[in-house]
Amino acid sequence: MRINEIASKLDSLISECSQYSVFFDELDNCYFGKDKDNNIVYMLESSSPKIPSVYQETKSLRFVFNQNCSFSCNDVLQKKTMHILTCKESNFDNMTAFIRLTKSFSASDKGIDQYYLAKLFSSVSSLFDKKRNVTESEIQGLFSELYTIRFFYNKGCDLAKNWQSKNKMKFDFSIDSKKRLEIKSTLKPVRIHHFRHEQLQSELYDIKIVSIMLQKNDYGLSLGDLVNEITELFPDDFSLLLHIEKTISQIDNNIMHSLKYDETYIKNNIKVFDAKKIPHFNEKNPDGVFNAEYDCDLETTQDLSIDETIKWICDN
Repeated sequence: MRINEIASKLDSLISECSQYSVFFDELDNCYFGKDKDNNIVYMLESSSPKIPSVYQETKSLRFVFNQNCSFSCNDVLQKKTMHILTCKESNFDNMTAFIRLTKSFSASDKGIDQYYLAKLFSSVSSLFDKKRNVTESEIQGLFSELYTIRFFYNKGCDLAKNWQSKNKMKFDFSIDSKKRLEIKSTLKPVRIHHFRHEQLQSELYDIKIVSIMLQKNDYGLSLGDLVNEITELFPDDFSLLLHIEKTISQIDNNIMHSLKYDETYIKNNIKVFDAKKIPHFNEKNPDGVFNAEYDCDLETTQDLSIDETIKWICDN
């Protein structure tokens, strides 16, 4: 069952007199529904019903491990021991994130280990309880990274598993112990990017740079569009979707869908470069000098073909 199908069924679901009114997602072997207070719930049948119940709650979520409960599923009243995660949020974006992550959890290998549910609760809670301002450059950066994942996936090369696990890491993608892939984007009409010196000068790594030139366009591709596509491409990659949600949970939904980039322009202006060939200072950072950064013009640098890049990624 797809995310929009689950959301649609939840929207039409009427909370009944039982504790929970739910429907079964056969594909991922889990239940979605509502409690008597009309909150969205995600439920798994317990595989260890004799273990004592555990209860946790935050402002946004409630989690019960091994609860004896009654619920109505397809108009049939059932009584079972269940694990129940309840979303107390009324915000549409947060409810969608809840559905997306819990479904992905069920589809992933982690869903087999029911004790991992406590970590799921902690992960989802952190999305709702911490807010900060996200800059347009951060949105542009996330868009470019997700676009790169989709771009290479459509050419038979899966980069999703190599994506950074946290923001602000030294490189965007770690292919293996040596290979690193860094994504740079610009709205300028020339191919100039800002680099940390260590992204271009390193004896430790073989570094390639994906350079994406962007133009804003009202009929283009938005970050929201990309997130929806990535969710469809990798529905069972819980770690990937959690990493995405940690960023987009801070972004206003209107900005997510109104800030758009011309995809035709991107396709004609996406290039890959070997870091060694990009103009840069050849010396290592002098002793006592840290975090050196500068702008580089890539216009005269010979780029790699996409086929060469795919071979570089896949040969490990």
